[in-house]
Amino acid sequence: MPTQDEQQDSGRRVHNDSSQTGRARRIPRDELRRRVLDAAADLLADGAVSVGLHQLNMEELIRRVGVPRSSAFAAFGGKDQLLSALMLRLLEPRGPHPIGYSAATVQIATAVFEQYADHLVDADGEPDPVGIERVLKESVRRAIGQNVLDTMASTEWKNYMALSVSVSSLPVDQQAEVRRALAASETRFLAEIADIYQRVLARVEREPVPGVTWLQIAAAGASLIEGMASKRLVGIEGIDDVVLREGIDGEEVPWELPALAFWSLLMGLTRAMGEPRHTA
Repeated sequence: MPTQDEQQDSGRRVHNDSSQTGRARRIPRDELRRRVLDAAADLLADGAVSVGLHQLNMEELIRRVGVPRSSAFAAFGGKDQLLSALMLRLLEPRGPHPIGYSAATVQIATAVFEQYADHLVDADGEPDPVGIERVLKESVRRAIGQNVLDTMASTEWKNYMALSVSVSSLPVDQQAEVRRALAASETRFLAEIADIYQRVLARVEREPVPGVTWLQIAAAGASLIEGMASKRLVGIEGIDDVVLREGIDGEEVPWELPALAFWSLLMGLTRAMGEPRHTA
């Protein structure tokens, strides 16, 4: 029968559970790692993480897991490795959509197309280019403001931004894995947004200008939305004023800056299908 030291050095590493009474139960290494990460995620669940995860209360974490600090760290190879594993956990998608996805934005844009479906065709039932552009423009006007608000309120997005800055604080040999997870998370988001853009704009017979892809348009649009969200979060003055422009029914309607900028971006990076070839 293996000794206690042999158990600790085996592949199935085990640890003391100080919460047990009498003889301590030994916890397999994988189970202990899971318990530590679950407890850490719970501690951080009420708000966005800080750069470097500095608000993680290690004493409370150890108390919840019920093992000595040394055992908790040893399960990962050290404190830095624990933080690296926690970053990877926080970047895992929750639910069917990636970090940054705004269901309300999609719903608003869809509702506009349903509300003004009669504008998409002319009296003969043929596609009406003018009406199509007006409906698309109205969907941008209404939806983009919601997208910015949802981004500002998203704990997952704030976590992503904090972790993208925090990764450089990890030991060099641990940075690559976290960077890959960050890139994978962002790629999932951009791929889903690119698919939405492609499907929506196909309805209004628009396509990317030559040399530009839907993924690039999604990246540019996301950068605009996230940039405006971050500016608002830090309280930059003078960026929330609205301007009046003619709306879908001919009356002047308010436009927020993010929507106005997004519309310009969309018109610059897409074209009506069948237009003569040109570059952006």
